Amino acid sequence: MHYGCVYYPEHRDESLWAQDARWMREAHMDVVRLADFAWCRLEPEEGVFAFDWLARAIDGLHAEGIRVLLTVPTAGPPPWLVNPTRPDDDCRFVYEDTGRWEFGGRSMTCPAHPRFQRAAANIATAMAQRFAKHPAVLGWQLDNELGMFGTRCYCPTCLVGFRAWLTRKYETVQRLNERLGMIFGGSEFRSFADVPLPRLKQGLHHHGLKLESQRFYQQVNADFLRLEAKALRDAGVRQPITHNVCHMFSGWESQDDPLLFADLDVAGWDCYPVQFTAHPRPETMGLLHAAARGFKGGKRYWMLEQQIGSPMDSAADDLRQIRLWVWQAIAHGAETIAYFRWDTCRFGGEQYWRGILDHVTRKNARYQLVAEVGAEVRAHEQLLDRLSRPRRAAVLLDTASCDSWHLNPPGPAMPYRDLSARWTGALTRIGRAPDVVFAVPEPGRYEVLVAFGLRLMDAPMIAALRAFVAGGGVLISGLAAATLDREHVAPDAPIPWGLTDVFGCERVEFSCLSPSLQPPKERLGESAANWAALGRQGAVPVIGEGPLSGSFAADIWCDHLEAQGCAVWARFASGSPAAGMPAVTCHQHGKGSAVYVAGPMDDALFDAVLALAIGADPYTPISGDPWVEVVPAHDSATPKPTPMWFVLNHGHSAANVQLPTACVDVFAPDDGEPALLAPYQVRLLRPKN
Repeated sequence: MHYGCVYYPEHRDESLWAQDARWMREAHMDVVRLADFAWCRLEPEEGVFAFDWLARAIDGLHAEGIRVLLTVPTAGPPPWLVNPTRPDDDCRFVYEDTGRWEFGGRSMTCPAHPRFQRAAANIATAMAQRFAKHPAVLGWQLDNELGMFGTRCYCPTCLVGFRAWLTRKYETVQRLNERLGMIFGGSEFRSFADVPLPRLKQGLHHHGLKLESQRFYQQVNADFLRLEAKALRDAGVRQPITHNVCHMFSGWESQDDPLLFADLDVAGWDCYPVQFTAHPRPETMGLLHAAARGFKGGKRYWMLEQQIGSPMDSAADDLRQIRLWVWQAIAHGAETIAYFRWDTCRFGGEQYWRGILDHVTRKNARYQLVAEVGAEVRAHEQLLDRLSRPRRAAVLLDTASCDSWHLNPPGPAMPYRDLSARWTGALTRIGRAPDVVFAVPEPGRYEVLVAFGLRLMDAPMIAALRAFVAGGGVLISGLAAATLDREHVAPDAPIPWGLTDVFGCERVEFSCLSPSLQPPKERLGESAANWAALGRQGAVPVIGEGPLSGSFAADIWCDHLEAQGCAVWARFASGSPAAGMPAVTCHQHGKGSAVYVAGPMDDALFDAVLALAIGADPYTPISGDPWVEVVPAHDSATPKPTPMWFVLNHGHSAANVQLPTACVDVFAPDDGEPALLAPYQVRLLRPKN
């Protein structure tokens, strides 16, 4: 277990370096990340390298027992690279409005441009030749948050590259026209030279072509990291190589994160829980932690930037949350924690992005808390290294479906990631905190798979889903499931495509729900107040049926379902465009079952569906408080792994959990009330005997 921070010695007077390293050691740190925006210092002129200052910083840290993650600093290109002398050398990123960024900032260069690629490989090679064998170097990070300011570049290099990428995939332009349906709007191409890079703001552009262009950009970014990794390895690097992705599945122009990490050794990401909301629900970050674990097939990951305080003008600080966020990351599988950052920068664009130290160099309350958490991590280090995650439930995140909802929302915007997070929360509340997978798992690997909003489908995915259910798994899907192929063309076949017999129902129509459909509150029963509190509009009533009782609500979208042998668990009530039609169905198929949920619905319905489909885990602590997160783990110290549970209270108020057996808190073994949690408290529970 590694514990440390991001450090910018180039921002500090060199006279402070020794004190910084000593204070880090005293806070139980053993690793820092270096150099991610230091290219202008490391290579002030093309081919002229200045590494001595970095070597002195590394040596000083090493003297205090602190190792380093070295970053290839290509997110901050120097002026000799960004200010071209010839138009062909201009490797700056071209945005949708055709403008290029001026020098000053970050991520302003196109990762597909040959000049930028050569310069990136050169600095990576030179750094590896100087530092690969230094005993302080623990690992390497490539670039910094690649694509954070956009993945879609419209420079001539990308246009040529996109056409070549399509040529390799489709071989002939006639096949491209046919597969994407380019006849719509009279847009068939004569040759690949006719193909544009589609601009997202241009109305009625072909969604299939937009989706293909996003796949191209995802490949460009993965290829760029592969280029840097190869340069390091060819120059002698044998330490692990990673990258720090930012805000996965956030609705920004997406990355294909499993593709991005395919040739890297370990996954990494940057966690800022309150950058966009003052008080995020546990499942918001829980989903992203699980996704990071899924990038490399369930392996542990590195938390390369962990929020230490309020970013810029965002939410106010509560220091108790720092410990909560660290232990949430560790519970989900982080084996490295690096706070961003050591000191709050006194200049530049992030002057108020809090570090551990304030602008004044002195120990403060934040430093003291970091030291306390560090001592706690060190005290339990051996146990943490032994812990593993049980695999019982999974949420499928499909990159292409996410892109599809983003590039072509059917009317209202579809919050694909937020819906996946809400299912994550519902599974966690019944003691089954899920993994995230990016492909359909093999039969028997998980008891339940949630694949909600799985809009795009192909024959291999259909076969995998059928096998999962037939083999005994519970599949929960819906929300326009299997309505398009992977080229974004609707099949001329019953929907859900290839799966109507698995679900025992067929989608015969659909409706977008609008604010004008808001029913009287009394129709929604108790859920109306909850829905209004969330600020949602367009809600329509859903009434439970058979084993599922109660009143619920749906919004944004609803599939009109026709039952064909399935059991109906809920129906849309009067006031809905699908009034009287099934809203939730369940069907036995082979040894398993398939549940179809016809659109986004409230948390109460998600909870009720899971309670019926799989039930709560009787061996896991359960809390009815939505701000409590329970993450199960196994201690592998004995032949029969001992169950353990991280219990985290993300709320402002005290909370309780129901314990399946008498438990003791590893962090506070003398505490006689392990079922009670103070605000932001974290417990690690294990059976008492």
